[in-house]
Amino acid sequence: NMKLSPCVVSVAEHAGWAHVVCVAVCDDMPTVVERRRVTLIDAGLPTQPYHHESLAMNEDEANALIARVRSSIAVRATVALERIVTDLAPAYAVVALAIRKPPFPDLPGTIADAWKSYRLLCAADGMLYQLAICDAARRLEVAVHMCSRGEETSEAARQLGLTSDEIEDFVSRTGRPPGPPWTQEHRRAYAAGIAALAAHGVGSLRIPTP
Repeated sequence: NMKLSPCVVSVAEHAGWAHVVCVAVCDDMPTVVERRRVTLIDAGLPTQPYHHESLAMNEDEANALIARVRSSIAVRATVALERIVTDLAPAYAVVALAIRKPPFPDLPGTIADAWKSYRLLCAADGMLYQLAICDAARRLEVAVHMCSRGEETSEAARQLGLTSDEIEDFVSRTGRPPGPPWTQEHRRAYAAGIAALAAHGVGSLRIPTP
């Protein structure tokens, strides 16, 4: 039984979908072994119900809509994550999920709570996806690593004792997987994945520096 190589599933979520970058250890180096775009909500449902649709509804209608959206996202997030874990399983063991830290610890209890706070109202739609992905990971017994948006590179640098420039050079150039797409979001997700791998105590992780 060959020991599976540890892998982190790093997610950059959007309204209704997410970029996923899977980072594993190959020859002691972090390597992107899979990237895909996954759908996080069923077709026909609003992707940002807090900030848009709920504002034209009464409380009961809005709470019912949010419940329907949450349930769809929960199913989609679980299916997407299970599929990734299964697809990677012949060679890689998913040890952690890396994801952006939500701006609030939890979603508002009711739509009325969201309507009371403009900051919460603006954050709640994104949190629908973030929290569903985290819940799906925990159900699969995958550790969750959160990183503040924009701090992915500095976090990876801190974990590996390198400079942010060295990490940036690696995720943009030397460690970059072949072919498009490779946007800033992919690079940030890659850096977050590297930080989570290092935090998970994965062997002697090294990045070649010039």
